[in-house]
Amino acid sequence: MNRTVTFLALLVLAVSALSCKPSTGAQDAVADLVPDMIEAPAGSYTMGISADNRRKVTHGIAQPVALDGFFIFSEPVSQALWTAVMGKNPSSVKDPSAPVDMVSWADIQKFLKKFSRATGKDYSLPTEAQWEYAHKLNGDKGFTAVSEWCLDSYDEVPEDQTKDDYFVPMSLMVNPRGPKEHSGKVVRTTLERMSIDSHTRRAKVGFRLVLPSDDVLTDKIMLPLEGKTPVREKIDASDGFPELFTVGDVTFKMVKVQGGQFSMGFNESDSPYLDFKVPDNEKNAHPVTLDDYEIGETEVTVGLWNAVMGKVPYLNDVNDPRKPVGNVSWYDCQVFLRKLGDITGRKFRLPTEAEWEYAARGGKFSRRYGFSGSNDMKSVMWFLDNADSKVHDVKTLRPNELGLYDMSGNVWEWCFDRAQDYSKEPQVNPSGAEEGGTRILRGGSCAARWDACRISNRSYMPGKNIKGTFGLRLAL
Repeated sequence: MNRTVTFLALLVLAVSALSCKPSTGAQDAVADLVPDMIEAPAGSYTMGISADNRRKVTHGIAQPVALDGFFIFSEPVSQALWTAVMGKNPSSVKDPSAPVDMVSWADIQKFLKKFSRATGKDYSLPTEAQWEYAHKLNGDKGFTAVSEWCLDSYDEVPEDQTKDDYFVPMSLMVNPRGPKEHSGKVVRTTLERMSIDSHTRRAKVGFRLVLPSDDVLTDKIMLPLEGKTPVREKIDASDGFPELFTVGDVTFKMVKVQGGQFSMGFNESDSPYLDFKVPDNEKNAHPVTLDDYEIGETEVTVGLWNAVMGKVPYLNDVNDPRKPVGNVSWYDCQVFLRKLGDITGRKFRLPTEAEWEYAARGGKFSRRYGFSGSNDMKSVMWFLDNADSKVHDVKTLRPNELGLYDMSGNVWEWCFDRAQDYSKEPQVNPSGAEEGGTRILRGGSCAARWDACRISNRSYMPGKNIKGTFGLRLAL
């Protein structure tokens, strides 16, 4: 009797297990409806800003983000796929090829369990950071049909303030997953982030899915972003010959700078005007010793940025290839530098603040001018008085003692360093503070007064900041 009962119980369990396992036909039907996957490589971007660097995402905040690589659906989950997995179509307007809607975040968790069992893969909703990164990489195609659920709980950012420590101003976020759990979940469009309760179903709100990849963040990506010590090449500048590089149809020159010692900070010879008040952050002129290095003959141009990146930021025009590129953040510069390095096989970087100042002074050939190349402002720099607040083509004014153009005026130039006050102590190859979110900008701009364009002038900005007059100059 007991043996018979045991046998029947085992038979019932076996039949039950078989009934829960999708049939091969059902698996094939589901597989046929899965969208193509887009590969998003490990990398970094500024979250909370539109893909063209033009507009802020509503209810967002500009924030540098680094992400491991992943795969993401090229389009939202269709009504047909939802029906194949869940057995019914809840959508507001029935169309098997259209994105499914009227599904809550909680409904999607049930779908994921069945879908992952049917496919044998561990799918999930994308984090908000993954969703926005994928959109930036691929543009609007496939990203505008519906608003889309993300994995994250929602963190409100009123007037650029934060809570739950999700958005940390001026700090790099690595693979962010959102704040502490609560019922409001993130729903995204290309220019807006919203909070919707996890059990709410709405028309025109759908979702897509992601899978992890083996492409993870490496030191090559992270070390420049963390920005504690520049990754340098060993440079021998003794022969004095510049290096020429060509990317696409753009050729640029790197000028060799022989290292040495100079007095960094404001010196009495630095201002040609008697009515000038020295800012506190330029005080404590101190001896600095530098190794040999190379620095760009000009600011990075629109033409070079386009040749490397395949597009230009907002407020830049590909038809003005000789103008300095602007509207780039410190973090945008790191993406550009990494791609330029991949193309050339060299370790391009931003100059340190000390390297920038030494080069602007003319290196060992310095004539102790207050501006880079002369005390006659209008002969060497585009600034408020002669530029009408508009950037001008590089190399249209006189160079300095090293043959470098526009180190005063035209666009502000990001340096490698985090901001810190000067010390009177001697330094060797300094590279700024190890912690903090503000980065150094040097040189002034076409929209700046003369005093901002002085060689010793220093400006601090969060590395995420973007402005039409923020550009860069290369170093090796």
